[in-house]
Formats: sequence, structure tokens, C-alpha cells
Amino acid sequence: MISTARRGRITNPPNSPNRNSKYFYSPFLPKFTRTTYTKPTKNLSPIDNEQIKREYTLRTLSILSTIYPKRCNCPKSLENPSLNFLRLKSKESIARCSHCHKQISITANTPFQNIKLPLAYISYTIQDQILQYPKTMTSKEIARKLGLPYKTAYYLKKRIQVFFSHLNETLREQLYKELEENSKNFRLPKEGDLKETLKNQPVAVADSVVLYSSSLRANKHRSRRFKGGTASIYASNSIGGHQIGTLVHTIGINGGMTFYKSIPLNNQHYLEKDLEETIPKNVTLFTDEGYGFLWDRPNHRSVNHSKKRNDPRYNMSRERWVSKDGVSSNGAEARNNILKQSFRSYGYISPKWSQLALSELSFLGSSSGHGIRRNNHIRERITPTRVNLFIFFLNYRILK
Repeated sequence: MISTARRGRITNPPNSPNRNSKYFYSPFLPKFTRTTYTKPTKNLSPIDNEQIKREYTLRTLSILSTIYPKRCNCPKSLENPSLNFLRLKSKESIARCSHCHKQISITANTPFQNIKLPLAYISYTIQDQILQYPKTMTSKEIARKLGLPYKTAYYLKKRIQVFFSHLNETLREQLYKELEENSKNFRLPKEGDLKETLKNQPVAVADSVVLYSSSLRANKHRSRRFKGGTASIYASNSIGGHQIGTLVHTIGINGGMTFYKSIPLNNQHYLEKDLEETIPKNVTLFTDEGYGFLWDRPNHRSVNHSKKRNDPRYNMSRERWVSKDGVSSNGAEARNNILKQSFRSYGYISPKWSQLALSELSFLGSSSGHGIRRNNHIRERITPTRVNLFIFFLNYRILK
């Protein structure tokens, strides 16, 4: 049986059994059937499993009850406070007192107050954020993984960012106290190699970096408002002079924690204020020459990034990165690199919300094992939730 071609279309002979079908096929071609793709109504996620969802719900309740402790006001609870979780159907955030059976909201007066989503989404998202560090988890990614609308995922991320901001301030206060105790009577020599002197001492570094700078095209091809590093984050006065980019001040401990601060101007007022809130004055501080106004810090040393070489055959000196005394601000430069890599996931962040995103990244870096290698003394004093949430997720359970 041989098929014939009519007007460019391959058809079957008249006696073919497929003559009355909608499509005509050649017997020499492989037969196929039309299949249509049906898009699932919701992306499948591990939380769709009831057992896994219950486990993540208990983790969320554990975190909230540890950071924001609640208890009943009955006389027995004053001596032995005890709450029972997941005893009310369809009310995950409500706990019952084991003595008087009074209902207490675990999410009240927390960043997750009046949240309508399942509590399992909170711990699942936080755990995913810690595992992905230094990559940031955007609202679109949360919406895709949990099968949520973008607006719902956006507000969930905002709640988590406020939650991380609270924890980040706690870490800042604890770090300040520990550094103040360790470097109370410490003094650096005025000259000589500092490597042996700083062998068992914490070294702080500081620097500033610009995110989402304003180009001439965004500035309607006008001249910029200021000079220096601040010029790239403000529009021209003729079009309003509003802030477009974000100026970040980075403070960190070499081998330890990092803190980011969004500042409007790169001047003495904002830089010195941030340093006083984070680093005690007796702690060793390495910066570039942009911090020449720090006259009351005896252990402050700077490195000249523009140092010229004495040999006329060469232009720049190798000591512009690390001086002969061992002074270097490369720790701050490395943290700025991590910050830029992380913020590439965002298309753009308004300066209004920049501090929330910076606090989120700062806490994730400090809690995921990258920022606590030299801060073991701090880890012993703070609860597991406030330092390493990932270890807390794996080892801590609460079920009454």
C-alpha cells in the first residue's frame, strides 16, 4: 500500500482505515497521538505532606516560644510554666496552659502576628535561606516553592526580614560586650610587625560600598549631586535630588560576624556613629585612609590603597593592599564582594527597604557557621536559636 501526495499533503489511499479520521498519516511514518499538557494548579512542595508539615510547624513554634517566650498568668504557671501546642484544630498558633487550659497566642506581639499562612511555611523558608547562603531567597522563589501568590510571598519575606533584624541586633549587643571585655587593656605597638601581637586578638575591619548606583541615563544625563562615592546614589538636584542607590557601611570581625548598615552619606557623622555602636574603641580596627577622623581609637591602623612605588619602572606599590606592618582591609573587601553577589538576585531594592535586606543577609551569615568560627565564647552565652538556626532545626524539638 503506497500513499500518494496531493497538493503537498501526504494522504492515505481511499481504502485506508484512517480515511474518515481527522488527520491522514502515511504508513511509512511513525504514528503518534495528540497529547495536551495540563499545568498543575499548585507547585508540589515537601510541606504538602502532612507529616513533614507537622514537623515544620513544631519547629516554628519552638523558635517563636524560645525567642518570644509566653506563659500564662495563673498561679501554677508562675512556678512551673507549661504550654501545650497543636491542641486546637485549625489554630496552630494557639497554645493551651497545661494547668488552667487558658488559650495563649504564640504569634502575638511578634513579627508574625495575625499571619494567615500555615506556620510550617516560616521555618521551611528560614531553613532554605540558611542553606542557600550567600545566595538570597527572593519573593518569587518563595512563591514558586510554596505555590503562593507573589504578593503573599512578598509579605512573608518582609515578616522574616523583621524577625532577622531583631536577632541581628541581639548579636550586635552580645558581640560588643564580649569584645569590650577581651580588649579592655589591649594596646598595639606603634611600629613593627603586628602579626604576632594580633595572634589571639579579634581584628575588626570597616569599609563602604555602593549598591544600585545611579547611571547618567537614569539621571537624565545630568551631572551628579555630590562628589565621591556618594555621588552615584543620588539623582541631580534639577530632577529632585532623591536617593536611588544604596550606600552600605560594612563592619566585620576577621573570621567572625559581619554587620551591614545603610547610610545616606559617606561622612564622619554616619561612619563614626556606626562604629561606636558595633566596635568598642580599644578593639584593633583596620581600614583604608578614608577614616582619618578616628582620633580617639588607639588601635586603629589604616592602609593606603593609592600608594606609589619608589621604583620609577612601576606605578603602584604592592603595599597598597597589605602594609609592611601587616595592616590590611581585605576582610572588608571580601565581605563587600559577598554582599554584591547576594544582591544580584534582586533586580532592585529601594533605599527605604535596604536595611531590612542587609540585616537579613548579616544574620544569615552570622548564624550559618560562616561567622561564628572565632566567636565560640559568644556561642556559649546565647541560646541556640540566636546563633545557629540550622543546628537548632536539626537538634531541637518541642512536643508536649
